[in-house]
Amino acid sequence: LTAGRGGGSSQAKPKALSLWKQAKILSRRTCLENFKNKKKFFRGIMSRLPASIMIGCIFWQIAAEATQKSIFPLKGVIFLCVQNPLIESFYAGAATFQVTKGLLKREYYDGLYQVTPYYLSYYFGFLAMQIPWTLAWAGPLYLLVGLPWEFGRFAVFFLTTFLVLLMACAAGSAVGAKTQDADGNRAVLMPLLIPATLFSGYVIPYNQIPHIWMPLYYLSPMMWGMSILETNQYQGVVFEDCDPSLPLDRRRCWATGEEMLDNSLCELAQKLGISGMLLVCLAYIAFGLFLNIRMIHKVVLNGRI
Repeated sequence: LTAGRGGGSSQAKPKALSLWKQAKILSRRTCLENFKNKKKFFRGIMSRLPASIMIGCIFWQIAAEATQKSIFPLKGVIFLCVQNPLIESFYAGAATFQVTKGLLKREYYDGLYQVTPYYLSYYFGFLAMQIPWTLAWAGPLYLLVGLPWEFGRFAVFFLTTFLVLLMACAAGSAVGAKTQDADGNRAVLMPLLIPATLFSGYVIPYNQIPHIWMPLYYLSPMMWGMSILETNQYQGVVFEDCDPSLPLDRRRCWATGEEMLDNSLCELAQKLGISGMLLVCLAYIAFGLFLNIRMIHKVVLNGRI
């Protein structure tokens, strides 16, 4: 991306655009390509909307009343809210980057732009497309399950789902920079997905995880996503079917959401709170972006930057 200098000389040297202008032009091109492709846009909607409605119907209004019997089914809903977009976005990020890295090599070697503006525009275009897709996934599920009709809680729910998508996209793009096909993507995802799922806090409860495996628990991005959603759901909740007048050691129920969170979440998650855990998710995204640019440098462009 260059701009010609003024003057009468026919041999005037082109003037390189700033990184900001390169990113701006490339972002406009990426967004136009994404949103003009109506088949791709509606395919993304339809890959999320039916699944969201189906889960909402299966767990119809399970969260409408705060009772003990709703805790475990609702935890399953929260698990699906994190796992499904994470897997889908990982594969989408990897596959999309595999398709576009040939274009990146050709245009970069032609001197049209630098790597950082290209990647920022690619990621920005992906994020812009994900906003309506995230609404199609999170909106129906949230309403049908009976989660609170409060703007603040829904905003945290939507933002957490969106950040999980970004984490998976950044990781998938980094993998797609090195792999060549879907088999290569699966070969990387499965060894990462299994421990992330096992130590998410859903398959194995936090207080039953052996100490030797605790590092995997704290490294699981699914754990942080689920912890945010659980905290968002249960803070300030009073369970209808538990007598709070009895001491905790004499009852087999939780009287408040805080008691339940003390039992199911790690101390670090409770100390960080929702805002702190959102920052952890942003740190995962930043690491994924750094790793992606590094993989482009080493693998796609063979170190020629």
